[in-house]
Amino acid sequence: MNSAIFKQQDTPLKEALLACKVMLKYILFFGCMINLLLLSTPIYSMQVLDRVLSSGNLDTLLMLTLVIVLALVLLGFLQGARSFAMNRMGNWFEKKLSETVFASSVNASLMSKSNANSQQLRDLQTIKTYITSPGLIAMMDLPWALIFLSVLFVLHAAMGYLTIMGGVMLIVVGLIADRSTKPLLETNNDNFVKSMRYVEQSARNAEVVKVMGMLDNIISAWQKLNKKVQTTQSLSVERQAVFTEITKLIRTVIQISVTGVGAYLVIHNEFSSGAIIASSSLVGRALSPFEVAINSLKGYINCKKAYDRLNGSFVISAQTDNNMSLPEPEGRMEVENLYFAAPGMQKHILKGITFNLNAGETLVIVGASASGKTTLAKVLVGCYEPSIGSVRIDGASLKDWKSADLGKYIGYLPQDVELFSGSVRENIARMDSNAGAENVVMAAQLAGIHEMILQLPKAYDTEIGPDGSVLSGGQKQRLGLARAFYGTPKILVLDEPNASLDAIGEEALGSAIEFAKEEKITTILISHRPAILNLADKIMVVKDGMMVAFGSKGEMIGQVQKLMSGTAKV
Repeated sequence: MNSAIFKQQDTPLKEALLACKVMLKYILFFGCMINLLLLSTPIYSMQVLDRVLSSGNLDTLLMLTLVIVLALVLLGFLQGARSFAMNRMGNWFEKKLSETVFASSVNASLMSKSNANSQQLRDLQTIKTYITSPGLIAMMDLPWALIFLSVLFVLHAAMGYLTIMGGVMLIVVGLIADRSTKPLLETNNDNFVKSMRYVEQSARNAEVVKVMGMLDNIISAWQKLNKKVQTTQSLSVERQAVFTEITKLIRTVIQISVTGVGAYLVIHNEFSSGAIIASSSLVGRALSPFEVAINSLKGYINCKKAYDRLNGSFVISAQTDNNMSLPEPEGRMEVENLYFAAPGMQKHILKGITFNLNAGETLVIVGASASGKTTLAKVLVGCYEPSIGSVRIDGASLKDWKSADLGKYIGYLPQDVELFSGSVRENIARMDSNAGAENVVMAAQLAGIHEMILQLPKAYDTEIGPDGSVLSGGQKQRLGLARAFYGTPKILVLDEPNASLDAIGEEALGSAIEFAKEEKITTILISHRPAILNLADKIMVVKDGMMVAFGSKGEMIGQVQKLMSGTAKV
C-alpha cells in the first residue's frame, strides 16, 4: 500500500491495515526464501550443461538432481505457506472490520438516504481482494529482483546491463500506463458506483415503478449512467491491453537479446552454453515482478479508491460509544432550545423547540405536512444530533448515553416501517434470537396482533420475507408497534402509528397507549387523526419547524380540533 494513504487521522481501517504489518513481515521473509530458492533452477541447468555433459559424471548428475528436487519441494511448501498466510491475513482483516463497517454504513444512512447501500461493504471486499492478490505479492517481490540481477552481473556484466535496461523500459511503460489509464479507471469506478446505487434505488421502489409505468423511463435514465461506465471501461481496457502487449514485447525482446548476446560471448570464449540458459531464466525472474505489477495497476487503483471512500466514511460517521453506563431511566424528557439542520444545509428544519415531559405523560404532536414533526421525532430518539440545544432523558443528554443501553429503553415506530428478513418473533424481539417467548407474546398482545400471528403458517416462527413482503401495510405497522413495545421501554415515540390501521387496529393502539400510561411509559405520538387527541395529556402544535403552541389537553383540545378539521389556522 502507498504510505501516503496512512497520513490521515486514525480510523479502524487504518489501524487494521497497520496491524497487518506483523503478518507482512513473515510474508516478506517467505518471499526472500522463495526468491533464493528460485535460483536453484537456473543453477541446476547451468551445472548440468557445463559440467555433467562435458564430464559424463552420472554421480554428479544424480546429486544435482536430488538437490534440485529438494529445493523445489521446499519452494512449493514456502509458496503455499505464503498463500495461506495472505489468505489468513485477508480473513482476519475482514473479520476485524466487517462489523464496524456494517455499523458505519448504518450510521452513514442516518445522515443521508443516498448513503443507504452496501457500498462500504463492497469497498471492504475490494481492499481485502487486493491485499491477498498476486499483484501485491509481485510488488513485495520487486526488491528481491536485485538477487537475480546480482547473479546476472556475476555471470557477465552484459547480462546485468541488459536486464537493467529492460527493467527501466518496463518502469517507463508502467508510468505512462498509469498516467494514461488512471483517470479512466477512477472515472469508471465512480460511474459504476452511481449506476449500482441507481439500480438499488429502483429495486427498492419496484412497486411504484411497475404500477405507474415508469420502467422504460427508469431504464432509459439508468442507461445514461451505464453508457458512461461501458464507454470508459472499454477505453481503459483497450489502453491496458496495448500497454500489456508492449510489456510482453519488451520482456520477450530482452530475453531474446540475452540469448543472442550470450551466444556472441560463447563464441568469444567469455561465456558458457549453460550460462545462456541460466541467464535467460534469471532475466525472466528479474523482470516478472515488474510485469505483474503493471498488469495489476487496475486492482491497485480500485483498492486506493475503495480505501479513500471507506476511510472517509469512518472519518465522517466516526462515533465514540465509550460513555459510562447510566441507570435505568424513569422516562423524564427535557428538550431545550432545539435547532436542527440537515448535514450540509444551512437552513434549520427545527427552530427553538423547548418542552418538558414527566415520566408516564403522553404528548401528541400535530401540524401540517412538512412542518417538521417527523424530523423532531428522529431528533428525540437520537437518529439525528441537534445542531443547537439538547434532548435530555432523566437529565442526561442523549450523547451521554451508551447507544446500546439507551436503545433498550426506547420504543420507536417510524413513519415508514421497515422490517427485516427473518421470523415474526425475531422482528418483534428486535432481531434478538435469544428473546424470551413471554416478552414477545406480550408485545404482540399490546399491539393487538397476537391472534393474527397465530393464523400465520408457522405462527411466531413464520418467515416474513425481505422487508415483510408477506404482510399487509397494516400488519407491518402493527408488527412495528409490537417491536416498539418489546422489552422495557421507558419512552415511546410513534410517528403516524395509525396511518394504516383499521378500526380494530385503532382500538388496539388505544389500549396500548393506556397500558403505557399505567406503566409510566412516556409516550410521544405524531398523527393527523383527531381521535388520537383523546389519548393525550399534553398537545404540541408545530408549524414551519417551530413550536407554536404547547399545553395540556384541556387547554388545547378545542383549538387543535378546529385546526385539524381545517376551520382554524395556527
